[in-house]
Amino acid sequence: MKLTITLVLICISVFVIQIFSLPLLGLNEDKFFDQYAFSTNNLFERPWTIITSIFVHGDITHLLSNMLVLFFFGLALEEELGWKKTLGIFMLAAFAGQLVSVFYYAPSVLSLGASAGIFGLIGVGILVSPFGHKYPIPLGLIGIGYAFYNIIGFFSGPSEISYIAHFGGLFVGLAYGFYHQGLKKGLKLVVILSIIFVILLITIPIILKLIFG
Repeated sequence: MKLTITLVLICISVFVIQIFSLPLLGLNEDKFFDQYAFSTNNLFERPWTIITSIFVHGDITHLLSNMLVLFFFGLALEEELGWKKTLGIFMLAAFAGQLVSVFYYAPSVLSLGASAGIFGLIGVGILVSPFGHKYPIPLGLIGIGYAFYNIIGFFSGPSEISYIAHFGGLFVGLAYGFYHQGLKKGLKLVVILSIIFVILLITIPIILKLIFG
C-alpha cells in the first residue's frame, strides 16, 4: 500500500510542480516536455528522461485517469506480491514501453506518463489477482477491458496516445503473470475472462435498454 500511495503522490507532486513552476521559471510546456519527456533523441541527449518521463503527465485528465488505475491495481498487487515485485514490474514495464516506442516512433516524438508501467500492473492483475483478494476488485475483467481498448485504439488510426508503449508494458505484465501462474492456468484464465467480458459487453447494453427503454 505504501508503494502505491508513494507512486501516486510522486506523479501528483510532479504535476503540481509542473503547473506552478513553469511561469516562475519562464518556461512553457513544450520546453518542459523537451527536458523531461522521453524520445529517442532524448535517450542520448537527456538520459534522465528514462525516469522523469514516467512521472510527467500532459494534463489533468491524463494524470487522473492514470492515477485511478494505478491506485486500484497497485494496491491489489502490492498486497498480493509485495512492494518490491510490484515496483520492479512497474518500472520494467515502463522501460519496455519506452523501448518499443523507440522502434515505432520518429526520434523526435515525445512520450510521457505512467501508462506503460500501469499496463504492466494490468497484465499481472489479469493473471495473478483476477477477482481480487483483500481488495475485492475484478482486476481480471477490468484488465481485459483495458487490453481490448488498447487494441482498438491502436488499429483505429493516429492518436496522441502511445498505444504501442502500452503493449510493451502489458507484455511485461503478462509475461510475469504467466510465469507466476503457469502457462496452462494462465491461458485458461485469459480465455475465461475474455468470454465473460464479451458476454458483459453484449448483455449490459441490452439490459439497460430494457430497463430504461
